[in-house]
Amino acid sequence: MKTIVKSILVTLCAVSLISCNKNNKDNGDDGAGIAVTTTQVSGITAFSAVSGGSITGSGSLSERGLCWGTSSEPTVEDNVILDIDPVIGEYSLQMSGLEPETSYYVRAYVETAEGEVIYGNAVPFTTADVELEEESNSYLVMPASVIAIPVSRANKSVAGTQIGDSDELTAELLWMDNVGVVENVAVYGKGSEGAVIVYAGTTDGNALVAVKVNGETKWSWHVWVSQNANSIGTVEMPSGAKLMDRNLGATTKTISEIGAVGLQYQWGRKDPFTASADFGVPTEVVKYDLAGGNPEVKLIAGPQTFAYTVQNPDTYITTNYCDWCDQNITTWWADETGNKTVYDPCPEGWRMPSIDAYAGLADEHFDLTTEGGHTLIYNDQSNYFPYTGYREVTGAMDATANYGTFWVNSVIDGASGEASAMSPSYGTGGTAAVNGAPRGRALSIRCLQE
Repeated sequence: MKTIVKSILVTLCAVSLISCNKNNKDNGDDGAGIAVTTTQVSGITAFSAVSGGSITGSGSLSERGLCWGTSSEPTVEDNVILDIDPVIGEYSLQMSGLEPETSYYVRAYVETAEGEVIYGNAVPFTTADVELEEESNSYLVMPASVIAIPVSRANKSVAGTQIGDSDELTAELLWMDNVGVVENVAVYGKGSEGAVIVYAGTTDGNALVAVKVNGETKWSWHVWVSQNANSIGTVEMPSGAKLMDRNLGATTKTISEIGAVGLQYQWGRKDPFTASADFGVPTEVVKYDLAGGNPEVKLIAGPQTFAYTVQNPDTYITTNYCDWCDQNITTWWADETGNKTVYDPCPEGWRMPSIDAYAGLADEHFDLTTEGGHTLIYNDQSNYFPYTGYREVTGAMDATANYGTFWVNSVIDGASGEASAMSPSYGTGGTAAVNGAPRGRALSIRCLQE
């Protein structure tokens, strides 16, 4: 039985399976003017590759696409991806679900309005070996890329061994904050040596993916898809610290655009929640899954255990202005010596800053007339600090119109500060390089360059 793979562009379109009763032409020409040429294969990874076709001539088409397999002349009864626009011309598509280190052949094809299938020439290619990403809780990736996330991190937390050597794994996209951020997720291998394969889409945005054993989530990861993934810069603070030039999860750093707010985190948790979709009235971002659903933020009364957060990374733990955790743990994001931990939410090469990173920050370092936030103008720099607002301990969003604040990995010492942490802030009321908030609140983050 063939496998039909739909491109990102056609995920919302109805696609009909190709009939087995078709007249096939293997010479790339239907004798009446339509000719098909397969383009060379590029973008080869262990699990995907890109090819396409060039269609010349005239006539009506019902579909066009690629077919591939391990035989030298793949047909539409093998693996197929369809393009959204069945017309004469050129097109390019990504094949996915490939096996590593495997030799394939691909052919472009069209189906005419009369039901005749015309194939292009077969082009051989061999997929790459598997290259696992470095362990992290967040991955900053380019659109249309494919990454293999090692699941081994699931066994390195206080929860102990979560995945056995022979466990069968499944993967799930829990949510994405825009259509097309992630095209698909899968698993490769099994047990603690396995990996979650994420096929990034062509849309900038964020997603939360999870690995499961017997239906139970064992770990989860933030996938941050950005066309600027390879050019993320830094901004120097008055303290000398070099912070990321945008908020964690931001889809832009352009002044007045809400996408600059990025994602928000309860203090010490590795998994994100969406921020407001508007600078004015707090508004929930519409999220999506691969089944066409719209996942909503789940709420549960706290405090809860760390094990609960692992199994329920998309559930917000509500509190009465205290900590989401049932223990007063102050070293989630940084250990006692300040080193990055397995719970740090920043991508590789970045980590959570301490309160020292914001030392000396004051109103004089900002242009306070910026729409939707402030512009840092320290040391001849211009960098947008949007009004982030925050997700309150109740789960509702607040202060999106006039207040910005960030988590750092520094807690507030003493009985009066129990269940609170440092959170430098800025807004219409002024700049506070030292401020605090309950750990059950969700704030934005600016990662520190390692």
